[in-house]
Amino acid sequence: MGVMEDASKKRTRRGQIETALLSTLALAGIGLVAMAAPNTLKLLKYVDLDRIRKTDPRQRIREASNRLKKKGLIEFVQQGDRVYLRITDKGRNELSSLAYSSEALRRPKRWDHKWRLVIFDIPEKHRTQRDRARAIMIRLGFVRLQQSVWAYPYDCEEIIALLKAELHIGKDLLYIIADAIEYDKHLREQFDLPRD
Repeated sequence: MGVMEDASKKRTRRGQIETALLSTLALAGIGLVAMAAPNTLKLLKYVDLDRIRKTDPRQRIREASNRLKKKGLIEFVQQGDRVYLRITDKGRNELSSLAYSSEALRRPKRWDHKWRLVIFDIPEKHRTQRDRARAIMIRLGFVRLQQSVWAYPYDCEEIIALLKAELHIGKDLLYIIADAIEYDKHLREQFDLPRD
């Protein structure tokens, strides 16, 4: 592999670790996440684990944390003899711009023939949240089936969890996995999926 290709792959891995770390901190809400917690390695669920196992994964997390701190996206909080991480407002904004784009949702090589539905019933008094949820559905590439019912063919559970955390909504926004949708021909065409 050439020098430029190798450097590009390293930058991509760093970006994946940073995004995973930011996502986890965002999902923790305003709480703190211990840098050395045993479950911290779950952050790396979607990163190239084979490559990371060859080095110390906790070292990778420390390096990513330091880079994010320098960018002002997270802060370190000392409590007793432990160091915790907390996402900043700047970090939330950065994550939001990264996460809520069509590129954020990876398309697998094969469709599993299941539909992911997002349904929200956000009260009028929270109209701003409702409008933001609708705008994000459109940006992510979801197709609107009915009023506040959106469909997507691939796994997007984590990004929807992030959306719920950001908007501070729970049961007002539901994520459903469906085996079939009646009259889905237009959906399959829109997502360029096999028609069976």
